[in-house]
Amino acid sequence: MYFNKIISTDVLVIGSGGAGLCAAISARKEGADVLVVSKGRPGRSNNTAVSGGVFAVVTGSKNTGDSNELHIRDTLAAGRYINRLDMVQTMVEGALEQTENLLHYGVWLQKKGEDYWVIHVPGHSVPRHLFSKNSFGTDFTIPLAKYARDKNIRFLSGVFVERLLRGKNGKIAGALVIDKNKNQLIIVRTKAVVLASGGAGRIFSRNNNAPGTTGDGYCLAFRLGVPLIDMEFVQFYPTLLYEPSLPNSLVAYEVFIFRGGAKLFNSKGEDIALRHNLVDPASLTRDALAIAMVTEIREGRDVNGGVWLDLSFIPPKKLELYQRFVHKSLKGRLRFIVSPGVHHFMGGLSVNNKGETEIDGLFSAGEVNGGMHGANRLGGNALTEAWVYGNLTGILAAQYSKESKSPVIEEDFEPIENEIKLDFEQKGELPLQKILQEIKDLMWEKAGVIRTEELLTELIRDIDNIKKRLKECRVKNLKDFVRKSEIKNMLLIGEIIARSAIKRKESRGSHFRLDFPREGGDGWIKNISVKPCDYGLE
Repeated sequence: MYFNKIISTDVLVIGSGGAGLCAAISARKEGADVLVVSKGRPGRSNNTAVSGGVFAVVTGSKNTGDSNELHIRDTLAAGRYINRLDMVQTMVEGALEQTENLLHYGVWLQKKGEDYWVIHVPGHSVPRHLFSKNSFGTDFTIPLAKYARDKNIRFLSGVFVERLLRGKNGKIAGALVIDKNKNQLIIVRTKAVVLASGGAGRIFSRNNNAPGTTGDGYCLAFRLGVPLIDMEFVQFYPTLLYEPSLPNSLVAYEVFIFRGGAKLFNSKGEDIALRHNLVDPASLTRDALAIAMVTEIREGRDVNGGVWLDLSFIPPKKLELYQRFVHKSLKGRLRFIVSPGVHHFMGGLSVNNKGETEIDGLFSAGEVNGGMHGANRLGGNALTEAWVYGNLTGILAAQYSKESKSPVIEEDFEPIENEIKLDFEQKGELPLQKILQEIKDLMWEKAGVIRTEELLTELIRDIDNIKKRLKECRVKNLKDFVRKSEIKNMLLIGEIIARSAIKRKESRGSHFRLDFPREGGDGWIKNISVKPCDYGLE
């Protein structure tokens, strides 16, 4: 197979969000040569960058009575007790150290005097959230990316990792990377890989994820034999803008509703929180609020497919402070339409509490991992997980690379070459973009906030039909090939979500089954694992 370029490194980090950048920095601090590859621009095009810029950590600020034990209990309660306890402990216990690291890397955190400014987020027993200078995710990622470059970490952006490559005894040895803009095939030789590629929110039509979050990391590891767990648990953020010509931008309900006192109304003017008995502020978790809102929409009490978010209940001085959290096109408006959308994946790769997979030399960090959040993620824990597991896996990958010899890729490239050749020889003219949108719409309609076995079974049949049609789609260049590969990843993850959701015959956390509307008891406090051998892989 012809390659335009061959690059060698000690540690390859896939993804340039918070977890990936922290992994790269910590690996470099250990003396490793580090290359970061990503679909988008480092520090900008990732889910950390589009986040609200807050994370949870026990600091002792404000004399709140907070403790690591309380943070762990809150996280387990939100996850409905199917979280991996050892992973939660690792995250919580490592959070304060990584907070100090962020300051060292150039991140600016809000303070009151000498103490951190700590805020309260729904689902947490006490205030324990720190926030960045402007409450934007880029307040973290841009300084991290700059620090990484200053430490001579290399970046290769705008590329797609088509697959991971193995060496002797099945160990990680490299990756096949496609630069669609330069029309190049690149081989990266590496001793260790840290997967930090995020989730798969973009496989749903309603989402607020960064472009490119199509489940690639899940598929890269799954096709090598790493199981996926908890894939039925997809978090839906309750308040995304839902007005024509506006982006699916997140409106922080934690700010406007939980702290400000704004209200949600259906088309009849009824208070949705009251209708669904969400009167206790602690009950306003993302899963509960999203289910309540979609119930109103499904039962015909919607406002053009969404519900009203009314800010007029917020005191004027407080509302003035909150204006920076409102989309610029809505400045001055006190009422606009919102609707839930996909925000985060709780499920992901099955790893141990150090972020190690079953494959020698393959580590993973951040949203690509499963086990941490269980059935529902508490606000702020995603970035905490990114900092802690990014740092940990970067150190482990660097240490592993020191003990490893230069990798020799022992991959049979003939099947890869044949697959690429076949795609270019197909004669079908069905636009890939049309198939892409069809998948996103189907996922939202049949595996969205409210699920039933009938809808999920239909979705699996739909996915199977799309797979058959996709085989006939011809690609004209490497851009088309990458798009087709992304669609294959979306179809695989979509099917795994559907099958996992069918298997869990109860409602728990973010997973709501209309045909099984209650938690199923202790017998369901378990993880659903999907193994590659079930799909003819390994």
